[in-house]
Amino acid sequence: MEKKLYIFGTSGFAREVADIGLLLGYDIKLIGLTPGVDEISGFEIISEDNVLNLDFQNSVFSIGVGEGELRHKIFSKFPNLNYLNLIHPSASMGTAQLDQINRQRGNIICAGVRFTNNIVVGDFGVYNLNVTVGHDCIIEDFVTISPGANVSGNVHIKQQSYIGTGSTILQGQSLENKLIINDSATVGAGAVVVKEVQAHTIVKGIPAK
Repeated sequence: MEKKLYIFGTSGFAREVADIGLLLGYDIKLIGLTPGVDEISGFEIISEDNVLNLDFQNSVFSIGVGEGELRHKIFSKFPNLNYLNLIHPSASMGTAQLDQINRQRGNIICAGVRFTNNIVVGDFGVYNLNVTVGHDCIIEDFVTISPGANVSGNVHIKQQSYIGTGSTILQGQSLENKLIINDSATVGAGAVVVKEVQAHTIVKGIPAK
């Protein structure tokens, strides 16, 4: 029996996640709350109200939502589903990096992503198109890193932070003195981060302020 992948979300990003699932051989269905809509772009939409009635033995799940806070809310509502990591075949990993990622769950790693090595990732991260992550980084749960962003080595990105498209986070000083992006911070598109970003703040520009 073909294994089903149910993806929370019906937006453009959810459909991009569905494309990864198709490449990996899954039968795809989307999960949404839009009344009266049962199909989008050829993908059947299942009501969120019916999730707990699905065949869990032959199903896996992903949260195809770009915003970390909303991913967290969906996970909190459905914490016991079989969430998998979705990794595009073109993504590349340094030594032992894939093993570390596979110990986690719910991560979405899109086409062209490059991880080097000794990177610790949490759960339910989004690593969008052509993101790079350098050595010895720590990336916590529900982080979103947007297309083309570059994270240098020795960076610590805390939970639910959002890293904008085309931004750059410069390297931390050492293993013990990483450059820190604190909880729920936002780095604007194209910004260059050269120092610590405080929690719940927005920084933008070159250098980011």
